[in-house]
Amino acid sequence: MRIVVVCTMNQARSPFAQAVLQRNFPDDQISSTGVRAVVDTPVMEMVASIAKEWNMPISKKYSTNLEVDKDVILSADLVICAEEAHCAAITTLGYTGQLISYEKILEDKDFIPQDPDGYSPENMRRELGKVAALTLRAVLDHKKITNKHPVLAVIPHGISDLEMALTHAQFERMLRGAVLIDADLRAPLHQELLDLGIERVEFDVSHDFSSNPLMPNENEALSHSHQIDDPERFFLDPLWRDFIASYSNQGPVVLLTAPRHSRMRRLPDSYLSSLQADEFSVISS
Repeated sequence: MRIVVVCTMNQARSPFAQAVLQRNFPDDQISSTGVRAVVDTPVMEMVASIAKEWNMPISKKYSTNLEVDKDVILSADLVICAEEAHCAAITTLGYTGQLISYEKILEDKDFIPQDPDGYSPENMRRELGKVAALTLRAVLDHKKITNKHPVLAVIPHGISDLEMALTHAQFERMLRGAVLIDADLRAPLHQELLDLGIERVEFDVSHDFSSNPLMPNENEALSHSHQIDDPERFFLDPLWRDFIASYSNQGPVVLLTAPRHSRMRRLPDSYLSSLQADEFSVISS
């Protein structure tokens, strides 16, 4: 399969998305380009640093544009655009294949990544997390890789919404007869679960449970065995998708993600951990 990712300058969003896809779909031909790119401009240093930190080193070091990449674009099976305006530029080239922008993948507007040029490192991580999640989702949808049973992501808007979100997740778990997974690998829940009478069943995301998944009962929830300071590299590994699939293959799943926003940081975790979800419920007081 031939895939092209398009952004404005081919220095941040599209080369980062290219690295994500190369990590997750090594048998596909992945390229990136920029609508207004100046050829041979280096990829942003901070973008390359974050990609390396998340175990996805960027292979494309210098930008190219639509003129240079026209033949590659026209032969692509799927073109993913960072913005809807980029789709118009691709259509003008004469491309007639499958074309989609980040703005059309999900209705959740908070999920749409902004151009991170000029952002602080923390905010850039958030936007690149969105880029990674939506890029992977676009390809999974195109390949028709879907969940056998529904996956609901319950997302606290902020830290103060966590208790309400957990209560909602527990209600949805009981209503659906679902497995409840605490997907906050950075700060796994402990006392919060016990306060609701929910016992923890610990898992380790680095282990492969696809053939023999742990199955919690109705009074239990899966929660990570220890804190991980850099969960992005796990969420972006195919092993996380396999982990979620091992449960959705057997029945409904409710994911409780990390908060989208905190007083100090706006993390990418909630976007990455929920990229496979069929439904989203953002809880805000």
